[in-house]
Amino acid sequence: MQPACSTVNEQMGDTDNHDDSAPPPFFVYYNPRVHMFKLVAILAIAGVLMALPFLVENVEADPIRLIGAIVIVFLIWAYMTARRIRDRRPQVVIDTNGVFVRDWHVDILPWEDIEFISHSSSVRRGIISALTRSRRGPYLLFKFAKMPRIVSSLPPPFSFFQKMWADIELQEPAIMEYGLDTKATVMLRAIQDHIAYWQANQSKDTTEATVVSPLSG
Repeated sequence: MQPACSTVNEQMGDTDNHDDSAPPPFFVYYNPRVHMFKLVAILAIAGVLMALPFLVENVEADPIRLIGAIVIVFLIWAYMTARRIRDRRPQVVIDTNGVFVRDWHVDILPWEDIEFISHSSSVRRGIISALTRSRRGPYLLFKFAKMPRIVSSLPPPFSFFQKMWADIELQEPAIMEYGLDTKATVMLRAIQDHIAYWQANQSKDTTEATVVSPLSG
């Protein structure tokens, strides 16, 4: 019976047969079209909520305050979504040095600090994990050899909340395909190419090579 996971060299074949040149860096960006549809949906829901008090007679103050609070949350969500539409910075960078994911709020992660990478099609999540962390597939799931240091991009006190959110995300780090302009399978192939090159050019044999779980057919 074959193991559930295999090293990159086993999947890619003998790296000696590959071109010695390093694969080019791979960049992933937000998909503006997806976030535009999302923004329209958010604003439509917020508009319906704002219209509710005018459609019902003799509305009490407490329901109006509750609706107002919900509308504010939706408008903040709409603002964040609108920023993503205009954000043309790379959200994921894959190269021979490692992988950088902007949403994780950490520096580039070297390949030697990553123990495991798996596509969502081959992931079996526990009940508690599935209930506490929503994952809209497809996605790539990572396991780190050690927890990376979170670097906040916001000033205090907002940095505290950003670090808290990043710490929650890094308990089960994943790159979600939704909202990005590249499929998870394409990102996985780029990761395999760069890890294969990195492993082939190590000065000494690595005893703990990064493992990539194959796609389930």
